Amino acid sequence: MAPALLHVMLGGAFIPSGVGALAWQDADQLSGTMAGEFDGILRPPLTVYGGWYDAHDAVLVDFSMVRFSTATWSDTPSAQNVGSTRLGLDYRRYLPAAKAGPGSVDLYADVGAYGVLPNAKDTSEAYTEEDQASADEASGELRARIGGFGGRFGLGAGYRLGDPASVTLGFRGAVLVHRAQSTLETGYQVSVIVLPEAAFTLEFRR
Repeated sequence: MAPALLHVMLGGAFIPSGVGALAWQDADQLSGTMAGEFDGILRPPLTVYGGWYDAHDAVLVDFSMVRFSTATWSDTPSAQNVGSTRLGLDYRRYLPAAKAGPGSVDLYADVGAYGVLPNAKDTSEAYTEEDQASADEASGELRARIGGFGGRFGLGAGYRLGDPASVTLGFRGAVLVHRAQSTLETGYQVSVIVLPEAAFTLEFRR
């Protein structure tokens, strides 16, 4: 991609939760921390992304974070926090090359990857060494439950409402693959989740 031909794109994707989110919750599949990939806060139904594109390719990034902190100031100060940071990178290849002008339709293939970086800590001056060791172990289990990584691949289309520096309405469908793990007394357990995803998109190009 020649730098002189790169343009800026800012977009949003709306992923309807529907009955699937209720079924996920009823099946007790949430992380229990409100900071996991599928808990609905780190990755809400409406997400924002941005990046660069030219006539053939686009590179898009997204970022989100969640943090819950509680601090107690007393004779025995304590602090607890749980959270996560999500970083995502997507590559889009237009099929065929994206055309300029209102009324044109962009067809593209999309692949992406992301990682969820966990954070959990529990400290207190009231803890003994054994208490702190137990708290550290519990925090480690939370981090293992929250963290994960994955990817997606799919197809999408966008309808341009104006010139290249205008608005594009679109739709994309993809298959998601997510890997997570949890700790056990004698080791750890790895989980792989494969899910479909459909999203409406709104993009601003310049």
